[in-house]
Amino acid sequence: MFCTACAGIAQPSQSDRLLTKPSAYGMEETLNKLRTAIQEMGINLIAEVDHAKAAADKDLVLRPTHVLIFGNPLVGTNLMQADQRTGLDLPLRLLVWEDEQGQVYLSYRHPKDLQQDFKLGNQQAVLDKMGKVFERLAEVVRE
Repeated sequence: MFCTACAGIAQPSQSDRLLTKPSAYGMEETLNKLRTAIQEMGINLIAEVDHAKAAADKDLVLRPTHVLIFGNPLVGTNLMQADQRTGLDLPLRLLVWEDEQGQVYLSYRHPKDLQQDFKLGNQQAVLDKMGKVFERLAEVVRE
């Protein structure tokens, strides 16, 4: 069993809405599995940000750090129709990063937490569906 507390990773708490899950793979394999899973779920991979490459382009050093930006207008638009300000948090984002020991992690905010920031009314089913996407992505890299 992997101990995130032992690795210096803060455990999510009631006040911390950031979820962090370990990957069983290295960075490239993790990214490839995530890209494939996103595509297979019929979700658009809109962009990928390679923070380490951007840092290296400025002669700075950063461990591998990527952000995958993905979504489906058929889902996210429902939230923006309820409260257009949710567009600030959409499309969804998944941080994939490597720690000092080479362990790769996924970090994300659970979509249900959008209820705390926006007036979403009866959009719980949409938020749950989005949350299941993150759960599935985390499973893909634990297998």
